[in-house]
Amino acid sequence: MATFQDTCPEEWWLFFATPFYTGARLGEVQGLRGADVLLSARRISIHEADRRVKTKEAVRDLPIAEPLERALAKHLARIGPGPNDIVFAGNFQRYGVLRHVWNATCTAAGISGARPHDARHTFAVHAAQAGVPIVRMQKLLGHATATMTLGYMKHAPEAFLDEDAATVAAQLAGANNVEAEARVTAAHRERRHA
Repeated sequence: MATFQDTCPEEWWLFFATPFYTGARLGEVQGLRGADVLLSARRISIHEADRRVKTKEAVRDLPIAEPLERALAKHLARIGPGPNDIVFAGNFQRYGVLRHVWNATCTAAGISGARPHDARHTFAVHAAQAGVPIVRMQKLLGHATATMTLGYMKHAPEAFLDEDAATVAAQLAGANNVEAEARVTAAHRERRHA
């Protein structure tokens, strides 16, 4: 991603960085309004309002990572959008222009065969590699079913398998049983107060 960023025109980097860092769909990024970007809460709100989202599951809040937050803050300060103003106006709304800038950036970065939607896929692959649980990935990506998200799990590192096996073994042995521990603690409290 660093090579892509280095070769991307500065005025376009934030637009592409948004799906790279959040997993948002391009149409969702194009539809962002001033009120949808909540820097104080570090959230981007994807909702229906006056635009269509792909599925009801696509209605969600996306966390804003620190590098994206800094870039968004600068952009928002520069354009000063009102609550209903488009955050990425003008050529960002024209898919042909967007695709041309993407292709030129990829060519300059030595990346072949990538499509703008691959920024979203990059987020998903890195989430799988980082061990983000499938149900959280599903929520972040706005997928209707976990089955849609499962394809990214082939990128999950096998190192997690040992950790997962140890967690299951501990659970089977009765260790880390949070419910059992809570019941014992509650019973001890009751005895002390009785």
